[in-house]
Amino acid sequence: MRVVTLVLVGSLTFASPVIAWPWGGDKELDFSSVETMQKSVDAVTRDMSPDDKKAFGQALLAILMERNPVTGAAEPGFPQLMAMGQLGDSFYDGMNVWMSGVTVDEVKAKATALAARDAAQADAAATAEAEKQRKAEALAAQQQCLNDRIALSNVRVEKGAYSHNLTFDITNGLSFAISGVQFEYVVRQDGRSVPISKDKSSFSISGGVEPGETKSLSYHYSGPAGEAGKTFVETRMINAFDAVERPLLDTNTMYMGRPEGFSDQTCE
Repeated sequence: MRVVTLVLVGSLTFASPVIAWPWGGDKELDFSSVETMQKSVDAVTRDMSPDDKKAFGQALLAILMERNPVTGAAEPGFPQLMAMGQLGDSFYDGMNVWMSGVTVDEVKAKATALAARDAAQADAAATAEAEKQRKAEALAAQQQCLNDRIALSNVRVEKGAYSHNLTFDITNGLSFAISGVQFEYVVRQDGRSVPISKDKSSFSISGGVEPGETKSLSYHYSGPAGEAGKTFVETRMINAFDAVERPLLDTNTMYMGRPEGFSDQTCE
């Protein structure tokens, strides 16, 4: 495919969608051939700043792809670029007809519209990222609250005759009953820097745990137990479930066998 040295840019940053172009007019660009198009582009952009040249190139390419009969019928963006690449040099066939009458002002208007679009997309992305960060911080704060209010103690792996159990005491420091918890546990062994087991598990508690109550619980554990007397378990609370088994927090996790929705209770 013939290479046309239009100045292009993938993304632009402008102080305002309204660009104060130092150039313009109703002068038509020459699309008789690729060579004459390039000459007219060079003449128009000769005295422009690098940013303005990039904006001009991006806008002109957009107009070329919109007006070309083949790429104009394709979806904007990557499909148009794919169609342009497949056409090769024939992309410019008939350009003197389908690009006839395109003026510097038209390219300027397209560049301004593209700048406005890019600015709006950047604003939307920044807003979405800020909201994502806000939710992540709120979730972390609530998980820390659960970690503080629901105390897990005496957490250990016990070897049974036929299986191992994860055993622990749980104290409910919340103002309402809980029917279960989800927490991460890491089984470590003295003298080893790498954990011997790590998992995130959800546990239902028969009869629940009332406010201020402490229960001793034991659940099947399928991981390695480590050497007796040398292992210890670290925990971090992820979620808790209210009296009707609804999760307190939205952790983007599907809990099988539990009702849909979230609890109206909060950790305070």
